[in-house]
Amino acid sequence: MVLRQFLILKKIIKFKYMDNKFKNFKLKVEKLSNHFNAKNYKFVIQQVNILLKKQPNNQFILNLLGSSYHRLGDLNTAKKVFSRAIAVDNNSCAALNNLANVYKDLNENKLAEELYIKILKINPNYINTINNYAGLNYKLNKYEDAIHYYKKALTINNKDALVHYNIALVYQSLGSFKEALLHYKEVLKINPNMNIIDRLMSRFIKYNEDDSHLKEMLQKIKNEKLNNDSKINLNFAIGKAYEDLSDYKKSFFYIDEGNKIKSKISNHDMRPFDKLLRGLKESFENYAFNNNVSNKNFNKKIIFIVGMPRSGTSLIEQIISSHPDVYGSGELDYLERLIVNNFYTNNELKIPNLENEDNQELVEKISSKYRELIEDFNSNQKNITDKAPLNFRWIGFIKILFPNAKIIHSVRDPKDNCLSLYKNIFDDSLNWTYDKSHLFHYYKNYVDLMNFWKKKLPDFIYDCKYEDLIGNSKIEIEKLLTFCDLDWHDNCLKFYDTKRAIKTVSVAQARQPLYKSSISSSKKFEPFLADLFNNLDNL
Repeated sequence: MVLRQFLILKKIIKFKYMDNKFKNFKLKVEKLSNHFNAKNYKFVIQQVNILLKKQPNNQFILNLLGSSYHRLGDLNTAKKVFSRAIAVDNNSCAALNNLANVYKDLNENKLAEELYIKILKINPNYINTINNYAGLNYKLNKYEDAIHYYKKALTINNKDALVHYNIALVYQSLGSFKEALLHYKEVLKINPNMNIIDRLMSRFIKYNEDDSHLKEMLQKIKNEKLNNDSKINLNFAIGKAYEDLSDYKKSFFYIDEGNKIKSKISNHDMRPFDKLLRGLKESFENYAFNNNVSNKNFNKKIIFIVGMPRSGTSLIEQIISSHPDVYGSGELDYLERLIVNNFYTNNELKIPNLENEDNQELVEKISSKYRELIEDFNSNQKNITDKAPLNFRWIGFIKILFPNAKIIHSVRDPKDNCLSLYKNIFDDSLNWTYDKSHLFHYYKNYVDLMNFWKKKLPDFIYDCKYEDLIGNSKIEIEKLLTFCDLDWHDNCLKFYDTKRAIKTVSVAQARQPLYKSSISSSKKFEPFLADLFNNLDNL
């Protein structure tokens, strides 16, 4: 009897011990989830690796680890971690979905699609995958498919703010602003603090003094508990609204305030860019740029549109891609990723002599991979655009990899260009735009590098001046088409009617007939940006 009671007691003690152990583990995981949401990814990685020593096959923490690497941009490590999670459970929708997202970001689009389809066979209503699969279709310019899957996700959960947000982005990029606005408003009903919506809506709203949205934003920004992201989004949106009202003093106040907060958060360092430009000029100084790369099995001509962001690149692409023989692929990261993957070691660019016969296999491999990536668009046109403005850095690579390509360099008045940059928010690759001294520094180096490329490759680069395009459109469009070996087509004059997505800040502007109000727009803000404008005048 005593022995039996002892054994029962021992089991109870063991159960309580295990229960406490589970509670402690659960508490640790919850804290790490909070750190993940707070973007403390390095701390999460450190702590999860400790937990994995005791729970090596725990799906949740493996996914948390992989997601942390993913957010830090370490896609290859993320891929390994998610593959490890799938090895534990081959039907784990979470791990499969996370791995598919990594493939999508690695531009391994076919592998991503295969996994999304596999997940939806396991669970047809797995909303995360439906949402992500829609995103893949949007990335590949399959807009109808993207909208179809987003709508399917909304039939499962009409209160999912992320799905409403994503479908609104698709409608906005297609110029369907009414539909976009409906979904943006749904997001704000679900989450009134998602203030990125206010900024996105401000892009296509033409504000008046009685505008209800402006009044709402002015009320929101008074909230002292706003986080920095909300403050930034609201400041830029309100700044845009006051510009519509021609109150440039108030407009600049809010824009400047948003830039100050954004600059402080990003803590951008200009030295890597300076080092990159020095390395590019040193590496390509003695190149002869011989046309020694084969373009076998590829019958498309690539038209690269480069320049400073906000210089008119979206407008140029919209014009050219209105031609029936041109497919507009939008702003691609393909070339940059290939250069980083093949020529960067420890965050430093190291370029071998690509004209050397020993490196021809590498050159052919990279150009073939790029061609393979753009074939994912399944376009029938003989020409395809790649409108990534910052590809101006890689013009030497473009000449070697694609000697038959065309490069259009969009040029705009420096003050108008820099003002437009200062008025907008971009992804993390443009953190130099939020500080006026960094903005000037970058612009100065951009001019220097473009002068270098044009000296080396005078016939390879066509300068298209934004002001000339606006002021003398038919003649300038004819010149553009001639440079691209394209016959004249009237569609190019009516580019604003072209039904293709514009996924950049220029989503509203590039859908309008050519207008002159953007020329010399900097004069309205001259009193507030005197130092920057004086520096630009002295370039």
